[in-house]
Amino acid sequence: MPLELWLAYLAVCFLFAATPGPAVLLTAGQSIARGFSAGFGVILGTQFGNLIYFAVSAAGLGAVLVASETAFMVVKYAGAAYLVYLGLRTIAMAKSAAAPHAGARVPVWRHPFMQGLLNQLANPKSILFWAAFFPQFVDFRADNVETQFAILAVTGISADIIVLSAYGAVAARGGKVMAAGPLAVWRERISGAALVIVGGALSLAKGAA
Repeated sequence: MPLELWLAYLAVCFLFAATPGPAVLLTAGQSIARGFSAGFGVILGTQFGNLIYFAVSAAGLGAVLVASETAFMVVKYAGAAYLVYLGLRTIAMAKSAAAPHAGARVPVWRHPFMQGLLNQLANPKSILFWAAFFPQFVDFRADNVETQFAILAVTGISADIIVLSAYGAVAARGGKVMAAGPLAVWRERISGAALVIVGGALSLAKGAA
C-alpha cells in the first residue's frame, strides 16, 4: 500500500471520528455520569462493533448490507429503541442513582460496553464507512489483500479510540464537578438525555440503500 494512500486514509479516519455523532455523544454522556472508565467502556463496545463491520466488509458482504434496506431498518430501530428506553429510564431514576449509597452492579445489558456496541451496529455512518467507503482503499489486484484490510482496520480503529478517548477525558473532567449533591441528579439526567438523543438520531437517520 502506497504511503500517501495510507496517510490520506488516516486523515479521513481522524476527520470521520472527530465529527460529532452518536458515538461521541454516548461516550461523553457516560464519561460525565460515570467517569472516564465508563466512557472507555462505550469506546471498547464501539470498536467491537467496528470489528464486526470490518469482518463483514472483508468477507465481501458489505455491499449486501448497504443495499439491504430491511436488514438496515431492523438493526437501526432495535438499537434506537433500546437506547431511548435506557435514556428515559436513566432520567426517571436520576435521584436514586445519584444517591451516595447507589453502587449496585450494572446489569450486562445496561453496561456501557453493550451500549457502545449496539449504538455502533445501528449507526448508519459506521455502516457506510466500513461497508462502502473502507473497501475503496484496498487494491484487490494485489496479492496482499488480507494485509491491506488488516492495516486499514487497525488504522481506523486506532484513530477512533484516540479521538473518542479525548472526548471522554474532557467530559469526565466536567463530570467530577457534578459528582455530588443536586448536580449529581443533573449529571444523571444529562446522561439519560444523551442516550435519548442518540437513539432518536439513529431512528431518524436515513438508510444507506
